Amino acid sequence: MSIRTRVTSLFAVLTALLLLGSAAAAAAPGATASPSDPSGPQAEIDAYLAEHPGGVQVSDNAVAYRDGDVVVVFPDPGEDRAPNGLGANIRTSSLATGLAEDLQAAASSIAGCPYDASDRWYCFYTDSGFGGRRLQFLNTCADNAADWGFNNSTSSWVNTNPDSRIVAWDYRGGTALWVEDYGISSDNWVGTSDNDRMSYWTRTNC
Repeated sequence: MSIRTRVTSLFAVLTALLLLGSAAAAAAPGATASPSDPSGPQAEIDAYLAEHPGGVQVSDNAVAYRDGDVVVVFPDPGEDRAPNGLGANIRTSSLATGLAEDLQAAASSIAGCPYDASDRWYCFYTDSGFGGRRLQFLNTCADNAADWGFNNSTSSWVNTNPDSRIVAWDYRGGTALWVEDYGISSDNWVGTSDNDRMSYWTRTNC
């Protein structure tokens, strides 16, 4: 075999090995998904917006409704809790930047539920220990959990409003499940009998 033939054959073998390695990497578990196949919070957010239109995505983790009075924050992939604030990559819209400034100016937060002298939020969480999605409400007096995709899905809560208390109900006109007292109060587990039962809530002093 001539030197030229040997070189050509070696080149062909190396090319084949490189192609096989690339194919194996693409097929390996945990391989990076293509940009056209969203995963993690973006896939959840896309599905959420499809089921609950009218929201604006304000970051990689959050969607806002009612000019920012309602904010839904999604955990990152592999995380048990939603991030504080709005999460990563806050968008440049006036709604997103205004919300981010308000939340950053908050004096503190409890399990990501912010409060300061003027803005007092109350928050529901889909998992115990303030885990899962966080649903933040600012000026909402009463609402149906189904409108926000967490009907019969609340396991913990935080109330930072000193002037209002929240009453959770199994359904409108039904049985009161728990009361979120005036001032800063929280519960990291609503209990077995009340878990995943809230369908409606009311707020006093609206």
